[in-house]
Amino acid sequence: MKIRQNTSSMNTLRHASNHFNKVKGSIERLSSGVKINSGADGPASLISSERLRGHIVGLQQVYNNASSSVSLLQTAEGALNEVSELLIKIKQLTIHAQNEATNSSDMLTADQQEIENLLSTIDRISQNTEFGGKKLLDGSMGANGTTVGNFLRFISAEATTSASPEQGWKVDIQQVATKAHRKGTKAININNIKQGLQIVLNEGGKNITLNTMEGQLGKDIEQLISNFEKNPLQFSQAEVSAQIRGLVVFELNQSIEDNGLDLQVSLSPADELLVRHNKFGESPSFSVTSSVPGVLSEKANIAQTAVSGKNIEGTINNEVALGEGQFLTALAGMETAGVTIMYDREISHKKIPILDDTGVRIGTELLEEKNEDLVGSPENPKTEGYVHVSQMSKEFQVGVNKKSNPSFSFANIRTDLMGNAVKNKSGFQSLADIDVTTTQGAKDAAIIVEKVIDEISTQRGKLGSFQKNTLESNLNSLKIAEENITQAESTLRDSDMAAEMSTLTQDQIMLQASTAMIAQANQVPKTVLGLIQNSG
Repeated sequence: MKIRQNTSSMNTLRHASNHFNKVKGSIERLSSGVKINSGADGPASLISSERLRGHIVGLQQVYNNASSSVSLLQTAEGALNEVSELLIKIKQLTIHAQNEATNSSDMLTADQQEIENLLSTIDRISQNTEFGGKKLLDGSMGANGTTVGNFLRFISAEATTSASPEQGWKVDIQQVATKAHRKGTKAININNIKQGLQIVLNEGGKNITLNTMEGQLGKDIEQLISNFEKNPLQFSQAEVSAQIRGLVVFELNQSIEDNGLDLQVSLSPADELLVRHNKFGESPSFSVTSSVPGVLSEKANIAQTAVSGKNIEGTINNEVALGEGQFLTALAGMETAGVTIMYDREISHKKIPILDDTGVRIGTELLEEKNEDLVGSPENPKTEGYVHVSQMSKEFQVGVNKKSNPSFSFANIRTDLMGNAVKNKSGFQSLADIDVTTTQGAKDAAIIVEKVIDEISTQRGKLGSFQKNTLESNLNSLKIAEENITQAESTLRDSDMAAEMSTLTQDQIMLQASTAMIAQANQVPKTVLGLIQNSG
């Protein structure tokens, strides 16, 4: 029996200390609610859970940011809705101004004054629509551009389009856009129309039929032919034939307008009938039929399809672009991707002087221009101009990863920048120029306003689509992602309270038992003392 060392007590104390540490750890986990309170509790789990916690906080902030972005878009959409209401009111005034029979000059002046007030309101909305101190509809949050060069117009650029260099991107047009057309090979005259002429035009599922033997047109032509036959010296064949051609062209265009065909009829320099589609490019088409061969169709009463138009062809920044009608759009993947421009130039006729043998001008000849005359050729290249793009589109946060954040370009709704490139007889260049004090001006103003209504509606559609499909749908995915990652982080770090309570109870019992055994172990050396005392 030894008294210098009490190994039993030391062993019991070691076990008691272990149980005490376990009880202390259980109490810490139960009081904090997490099972990893320090790196020593689980280094790998601690690293993973900290990363997840950072991701969770990021998702929560992204959700708040996206919610604010929705409010921003709603502010812009509300302003555009008000602009739409104002444009509809302007459209009503332009239609009212077209009633030439009842309108007086004072009424037209009043209509124009009201239109100008409404246009000023639109400009004011453009300047004053703000969210968080940022103007939304004045161009400071969008992709804007200008062009340098005759007949070039900047149409649009996407939110992802890069800004152009200071000198801009060179525009080289190689093929001018043309319209589908069909021209007759012989002019209408007294001889070939005397027995009657029937013309059928078919476009877009609609058709018109003109019969020169019917209606008021038939009576007028019959009277003209009668005048010629009775007095050919007073009514020459050339003059009467020209009048008949004018009547036929007028009636065809009137019928086209009444039936909604997208065509226009005119006379060529040689007085043949010329039917053209109003839209440029290779997609639009129509067919013609004439009962007199050569007037429009080559064979009598056999329909003939129009000669197809051509899309514009060219390059932007020496990169091939896609042409559609008069619009040229840079392809995806190019430096200029997303830029759309318009080349508003048509192939027409040029006047060539006719000279006699002595060099004296005796007349003028009209010759159709060639494509090379307008845009040059490989042997004689020509640069049409340059396009400049400033990129002010803003990025919207929809994810923690910056690469996933989309950009959106807000429209500039200044009146002098809307309704551009709309052809009209009054020469209006934009919505800001419209004037309804004349009948023609009112008609042209109505066309421009209709175009601007479409532009605003398109922008509202883009806003709504971006809000619904990019932001609001992403809000749901953000919440789902937050739930899943929180669940993962909880699995790694949160305490299982029931299991911890069971462990605590077990460790407390073991600690109490160990404490009792320490007391027993400390009694062992006393037996030696009793032995010494008994020996005395």
